[in-house]
Amino acid sequence: MLAAMTACDSKVESTVDENLQAKAEAVSKCVPPQVEKLVELLDFSDRWRLNDVDNPPDPSGLAWSYDGTEITYTFTLGSVISGKIRFYSPTGVQQNGLTLSSVSLSQAIDDAATELRDNFPSGSPFMVGEWALSGANVSSAGGTSSPCAFTGIIGGSLNQNELEELRTTEGFAAVAGGPPPVQDCSITTTGAQTCVFTFRLPELFTDEEPGQEYPRGTLTLSLENQTSGVTLSGSLVFDTTVIAKLTIDGITGVFDVNLETFSVVHNP
Repeated sequence: MLAAMTACDSKVESTVDENLQAKAEAVSKCVPPQVEKLVELLDFSDRWRLNDVDNPPDPSGLAWSYDGTEITYTFTLGSVISGKIRFYSPTGVQQNGLTLSSVSLSQAIDDAATELRDNFPSGSPFMVGEWALSGANVSSAGGTSSPCAFTGIIGGSLNQNELEELRTTEGFAAVAGGPPPVQDCSITTTGAQTCVFTFRLPELFTDEEPGQEYPRGTLTLSLENQTSGVTLSGSLVFDTTVIAKLTIDGITGVFDVNLETFSVVHNP
């Protein structure tokens, strides 16, 4: 009887170890390329910052235009981010005919925020930027509508121009009476491994003080390695430093994720 129980315990332990190893491999193989694409999106959102002393010039790879209704843009980094940006009153009325500088996208968005602040001294106007990722081995999609979008809530007259928070939301079609609903977005990377990263940002703070380099907030996620069949869930916490903290359900400890090198280190 004891021998039988020992054998059973050994089998259970072996199964647990195999499951844990599969999860750890999914983290090591999927997280770095996915975080790289997420950081590209955050680099794009840096163009939206309003609380800097100077608006940065357009970086290489960014092209955009404003037709009096919306901004159309493409931003080529490791992949291509493309889409459109529209501006809204606190109640969700699209604001057209804004006077925007053509010097840089950052300056144009700053100009739009200033005009919205002056036109709506109470309440929180906002902007919605639909986005899609494309290029070698990458694609993206929204959860309930496509494409996905970032919605930026613009600070009013009390705190001057400030991007109070950034959210992943549905796109223009969902704007009604205020900002569109928060939704999941997904990034798929292919190659040696096919990984689908589905995430939600209900609020991310990127513009709390001048010169803020890294965001603050919590991203909830699921990560599916379609090559191995492993699916993970967890959260990624940004704390305004270069190291974000990744926790995965079923794995003890925390993974340190470097937002510049995309390296992943497990701290038990």
